[in-house]
Amino acid sequence: MSKNALGLSSSGFKIGSSRLGQYGAHTGSIRQLVHDGDTINVRLPGNIGLRFLGIDSPEVSFPLPGSPSFVALKNARWASFFASGKWRKQLPFPQHLLDHLSDRIQDRAEVAHNHAHHAEQAERSLEAAMLADFERSRRSAEEYSLFMAFAYEFLDATGRLLGYLHADKSNFEDAAQGEAIAKWSYNERQLMAGTALPYFIWPNVQPFLRLNPFAQENLHPDQFWKNVRSSTKLKTARQSVQAARKAGLGVFDKSNPLLLEPFELRFISRRRLPARFVIHLGQPGSTCLLSPDQYYRIPHPEDRLFVPADFRVLFEQAGWQVLS
Repeated sequence: MSKNALGLSSSGFKIGSSRLGQYGAHTGSIRQLVHDGDTINVRLPGNIGLRFLGIDSPEVSFPLPGSPSFVALKNARWASFFASGKWRKQLPFPQHLLDHLSDRIQDRAEVAHNHAHHAEQAERSLEAAMLADFERSRRSAEEYSLFMAFAYEFLDATGRLLGYLHADKSNFEDAAQGEAIAKWSYNERQLMAGTALPYFIWPNVQPFLRLNPFAQENLHPDQFWKNVRSSTKLKTARQSVQAARKAGLGVFDKSNPLLLEPFELRFISRRRLPARFVIHLGQPGSTCLLSPDQYYRIPHPEDRLFVPADFRVLFEQAGWQVLS
């Protein structure tokens, strides 16, 4: 069954369907599955999508403006959308952002082809990494396990889990091999391969920043920057991207770099301004929150920490100032 078991209701609630859970090898009875007055074991009836946190890879397909369904980026309609200049029509963006996007797009059909190429590369990179681990395990598909780690939010508005995915170390008979393989999430491996861009979004910053994202002391600029400086995971992730750029890997291919960032494609498609404020991780000690439409003033994506508009007031109360 391929339909996602979770989703969003018309009134905005995250909803889902479930079935009675397992009891031993079979579906349990109500009496067997009820643990106490507020707990019962259930199972989801269909597949669940897992959206990788901390990274953003090019889109294989996305709704084309005017189309109710997803359209593959390699479809000629996307090429025409960019080449004809239709991408900018009725786009309610400030002129400076339109100018930035125009410099990137230049009304070229190539933008769509380029995005499709890098999306396929990202997909193949993830498949290859996961397949290599699976084959090393010598386990069957039924026996093979994946380990998931979650941050503050664990479910998005479309019913996908939000997290970090690893090969479970229990898959491997050699304990040292299992530890080595499970050390890096597939999220991080995609950054190392250059097939995805970093996409650090508050409050889903664990494990890159191991802290309570809403503790007032962690929001204060002084403590915030101390946490950034002491985070080995965040430093390593950012260095991985820098190394991929220097080596010309993936989206940083010097002969064919990614022209349009994935989230740029999405907000152009949705005809909506980006909505997350941005902290410049490359300017330690800063107390500035860049307004959402100014994100590109931080040229390297590993230097951006996005802060959803809902949390703006918390940062301002802690001493941050919005710079528009």
